[in-house]
Amino acid sequence: MAYTHTAEARTGLFDGLFSNYADAKVEYFRRRIFSNTVRNLERLSDRQLADIGIDRSEIKQRAYESVFNGAPLRH
Repeated sequence: MAYTHTAEARTGLFDGLFSNYADAKVEYFRRRIFSNTVRNLERLSDRQLADIGIDRSEIKQRAYESVFNGAPLRH
């Protein structure tokens, strides 16, 4: 899923509120996807994780990079 954000001049109060709402919704869904991804990967056995090339210690980092477009995990 690709996410692009364009910077445009927002003029009215409604535009700003709608933009803030839309940004919050995107962030909410990204966090849900991240949580679901981590939960599902943690359910896999070590053998299954090895088959897909992920070490158990990398699960959160890999899920975060996937959901948040390659950004490193912030602790």
